[in-house]
Amino acid sequence: MRLISQGAQYAISAIIAISKSSDDEGVVSASHLSKSLNCPTAYLSQILAKLKEPGILNSRRGLNGGVYLARPVDQITLMDVIAAIDGVEFFNKCFMGIEGCGHVEPCPFHAFWSKERKKIEQWLKDTTFDEVDKQMSQNWFDLRLQFSNGVPSLK
Repeated sequence: MRLISQGAQYAISAIIAISKSSDDEGVVSASHLSKSLNCPTAYLSQILAKLKEPGILNSRRGLNGGVYLARPVDQITLMDVIAAIDGVEFFNKCFMGIEGCGHVEPCPFHAFWSKERKKIEQWLKDTTFDEVDKQMSQNWFDLRLQFSNGVPSLK
């Protein structure tokens, strides 16, 4: 069972990749990111655009254009990114997807799922990308992305 969409996965991976960029300004083009993430550029561009409105990313046009972090990684949470891409409906829905499930007509999983969902939501709100970086081994990162001259490239 997947808790977040493919788009949110790409967004999280993109934030990690951008934060590891060695470019002085942290600017990475969407086309370079899309190759590293094995994601169509047009799709990734749509995802990255959704991260601009909540102030997670900024962009720069031109020859050396691309996207860069609008805030330090210790000020961007997993929830910030997931909410920007998927919204927060997940934290209000029934585990079984039953319409109307709630306190009046709860499904058999309602009490358990309500508590666990709140724990997951709080963990996502508390976990910054700085903490993700500290917990992620370089080997894990290297298996997924490779940077050369400050920009991601295919392995």
